[in-house]
Parts: sequence; structure tokens; C-alpha cells
Amino acid sequence: MPKLFVSTCVSFGVVLLLGCQPTTSEPGEDEDLPAVPVEAEDAAQVMAEQICGDLFECACANTAAFLDQADCVERETEQLQIEFDTMLADGATWNAECAGELSKTWTKWACHGPTVAQRQSSYDPRVCPIVKGNLGLGANCFRLRIGDPCREGLACIDQICVESPTLPVPIGGVCELQWETLPCESGSYCAWNGEGQPTCVAVPQAGDPCDPAQDYLCGLSSHDLICDESTATCVSAPTTGEPCFDQFLCGPGNYCDGGKDFTCQPRRELGDGCGADAVCPVDASCVSNICTADQPAVCNLINWP
Repeated sequence: MPKLFVSTCVSFGVVLLLGCQPTTSEPGEDEDLPAVPVEAEDAAQVMAEQICGDLFECACANTAAFLDQADCVERETEQLQIEFDTMLADGATWNAECAGELSKTWTKWACHGPTVAQRQSSYDPRVCPIVKGNLGLGANCFRLRIGDPCREGLACIDQICVESPTLPVPIGGVCELQWETLPCESGSYCAWNGEGQPTCVAVPQAGDPCDPAQDYLCGLSSHDLICDESTATCVSAPTTGEPCFDQFLCGPGNYCDGGKDFTCQPRRELGDGCGADAVCPVDASCVSNICTADQPAVCNLINWP
């Protein structure tokens, strides 16, 4: 079964830890137009055109497998049509609105790397499944990147069809079911509530109260906030030249350098020398001791779904 895309902020041990930063947009940039529904009979052609257009626009290395963009569209359309027809022939239903939401997500990715692309926009098939199957309650299942084989009203959680929870989970709701973390509503994330049960809580802001005895971070590392021990409030992660030994987290554009007395240092630029991924920009890796851009997220769409 295909694996789900996972968006993570990766820590690099106690010597170096990435400072993750959320993307920001110009005023008006995020005023979304509604997604355009993609019907099942049009999906193979529409998705193939978008995938191949993105591959060639972003100069993905895997375009070498095709003569040109038209060849890519033709071959991808044929392959996707076979996959969609097989699903529908097995009794799956198609949600055109969710297919449109996925297409809109891809558009927002542009040529960004995986981390930035997921922060720009992400699609979770548990929240908006494009396909649903006909398996009943208690049946074994495997979730797909575009939905699951359980019937409407059920969800594939921990490889079992169960009664579908409300998704995304609202603030205050339990965000774990059968050992699986569930997606929280926008502006919140899944966190332990101190009573052994994870719930969706609002993303913290600077100045919010925190408990330094329990948490060294305020929220996720991507929120760039730490819990200040002296004031028990959330404060911005340290910046260039400031110590980072206690938290190993630095603010946007910096990393925690253990070789410089655990102080925050500016990330290198693409093409600069490096000794670890952590010193390179977001969505770049240290390849042969040179900071090299990771391939755009859309390059992986060649294997979709």
C-alpha cells in the first residue's frame, strides 16, 4: 500500500536542532477561491495534466522518464484511469469536492520543498476522502492516500473499519483513537493534557502561560516558542548569538550549534559548505558537504496515488 505523506519537523539530537518556521503570506494572498470539484470521469486527465505540468515547471529529475510534457500527460492519464476504474469497479464511491481540494492543495505547493509545501497547504484523506469503499464495521483495512476502503460513516483507523470520529477534531476533543493521532482543526494541534489523554489545543502565542516543569517547548517545535522558566510564559525561540543549550531550538533562520557553546547561528546558504543537514536552509540537505536544495514536493506526485 502507498504510504501517506507525513510532514514533520526533524530534531537532530542534542548537538544540532533545527529551528522550524511557519510560512507567512502577503496580505490577501491566502484569500482562497473555492476548490473546483473534479468528477470521477474527468479525474485521470485533470490530475495527470496537473502532475505533469508541475513536474516540468519545477524541473523535477524524474521528467527524464518522458519524451516531453505531452508524453507524461498521456502515460499518466492512462495509468490513473486504470487505477480509478479498478477502485470504482470494486464498489468505491468518488467525492468530487474532495478531489478538488487535493488539486487545490497541489497548486499551493508550487515548487516548494516538502516542509514548506506542507505548511502552505496540506491534504488529509481522513478529513476529506476522495474515495470510500464498502467494507463494514470491524473489517480489516488499509488507508490509501486518497481515502479508504471502509463504507460511508466508517473510517480506517489502525487498520480496522470503525465508526468515523468527527474530523478534523475540534479544540478540546480527544485526538487519539486506537493509537492513531487524529488531525485537529485549523489553528490547533494534538497535545497531551496532563491526564494521559491527548486533546486538540489552540496553537500557543507569545505571552501565553506555560509550565516549565512539564514542557520546554510551547506547542510544537515549528511554533518557534519555548517556555521561559523565570516567567512561566511562552517566548520566542532564541536568535543569532543567543544560547540554546536548554532547549536546543533556535528561531527562524538559525540552528543550535554545539561547536559554538550551544549558541544560535545563522543557517548556511544553498551552495555553502556544511557538515550536517541542520546547518542548511529549510528543505535543503547536506550532500557531499554542500547545502543542496531538496527536490520540490510535487516531484513525488509521479507516484500518486
